[in-house]
Amino acid sequence: MKRQFTETEWDVIKSMSNEWRQLDMFYRHWALKESFLKAIGVGIGFNLQRIEFNVSPLQLEIGKVYKETKMLLDGEKEDEWTFEETRLDDSHHVAVALGKQEGSVQKDSDVHSMEPNQLQFTLLTFEDLVASGIPVAPEDSAYWDNFCLKQEGPVKQSSHSR
Repeated sequence: MKRQFTETEWDVIKSMSNEWRQLDMFYRHWALKESFLKAIGVGIGFNLQRIEFNVSPLQLEIGKVYKETKMLLDGEKEDEWTFEETRLDDSHHVAVALGKQEGSVQKDSDVHSMEPNQLQFTLLTFEDLVASGIPVAPEDSAYWDNFCLKQEGPVKQSSHSR
């Protein structure tokens, strides 16, 4: 992962007081980088060292949304990008990359609290996700049965196979 973060980002990650906090900061940086890649519509083949995040504040409180983190692209500050960050709980960061909206003036403060009962996220099951799906081909139960009979791991082939 050394190639995915800048030296400055690694310095921030390693500056955390213990291994768990370092891992937490690592995931925060990763969420920020991933949010930017998704926003611009490119894959992970993008050189992630081109983007550098100056995270602020260092600690995020659960239930608050922060907009203070800044990004540098190729070493230059990108003021037209806003990154909203929050913590779902002690183990999960969320980052959303927002490009500059045409004609908009940002009046919000850098931090705002969610209402305690305001629904922030909805947990979906696999069934929820596929409920409105439409099959592209008729069901083939023989194919499924055959698939289930396959071994889970690859079988090592003998060099003396005939």
